Amino acid sequence: MRFSRYSIAAATMGLAAMTCVSAQEAYPSKPVRVVVPWTAGQATDAAARAVAERLNDSMKQAFIIDNRPGAGGAIGSETVARSAPDGYTLLAGSTGSVTINPLLFKTNYDTQSFAPAGIIATVPYVLVTAASFPAKDARELVALLKANPDKYSFASSGNGSIGHLTSELFISQIGAKVSHIPYKGSSGALVDVMAGRVDFMFDSVTSVLPQLKSGKIRAYGISSLKRSSSLREVPPLAESAGLPGFDLYAWIGLLAPVGTPEPVLESLNKGIHAAVSSPSIKEKYLTLGIEPVEASSPSDMTKVIEAERSRLQELIRTALIQAD
Repeated sequence: MRFSRYSIAAATMGLAAMTCVSAQEAYPSKPVRVVVPWTAGQATDAAARAVAERLNDSMKQAFIIDNRPGAGGAIGSETVARSAPDGYTLLAGSTGSVTINPLLFKTNYDTQSFAPAGIIATVPYVLVTAASFPAKDARELVALLKANPDKYSFASSGNGSIGHLTSELFISQIGAKVSHIPYKGSSGALVDVMAGRVDFMFDSVTSVLPQLKSGKIRAYGISSLKRSSSLREVPPLAESAGLPGFDLYAWIGLLAPVGTPEPVLESLNKGIHAAVSSPSIKEKYLTLGIEPVEASSPSDMTKVIEAERSRLQELIRTALIQAD
């Protein structure tokens, strides 16, 4: 039997297509490393571990958490940005590491260095003071801050952190003058707030949940428009402080290096969808102060990051926030 060069070419293309499909269907064919750019126990780490456990089962491969903390999340993020775009090295990224860092600091990556796979959780922040602070509610706190320029101070986990930016947004909206005291991490900041050495701070629900439950600190409002599932009794600041539209929180998601094939991202997104929809994840999140999310596509996540970047860039500019 004789074959024309066209039939041979067609057969070759067909074989290549079949090979490509097979390769796509095989993902993941080996363990996947999930780089968390923070220490174990932090909100991003907790959410990533919960989702990775579900992905282990649904995708029939091990999703291995690799904590690479340092430089405010930049070290782990750069590790992933430099990795091969094959879907086998992922970043458990967040607002701080992916969006804020490149806006404030000199990094070897930016938001364009990653291909989003899907958001796995959100983390609202809560405005807290020592339990003994004189203001009994958010409106009293606002009145006190406005009536006493430069008398009070707020703490943050670091210059340019999401807690810092949320505080700056709050201060600008109420028209007060308050001093910023940055710490290296939220634990030291929270200790000084509890002791009354610093007056208030915005910290993640994850971080403050134990102290709130024990009565060591007082909560005045949640930073998002939606109430926290873990703190239903604490209203949004939009309500409690009379700040319509006040809405700032952190997202947590999985991202791959830019250039990762679309079929790989789609496979990951399906796995993420199944994971975040599971009752066990929602129950786990509730104990951690992490908010479950509706399923989001890679393009949905891209839009969230782009809108967030524009908004935070403007906030950094107007608040005159500069790198250390």
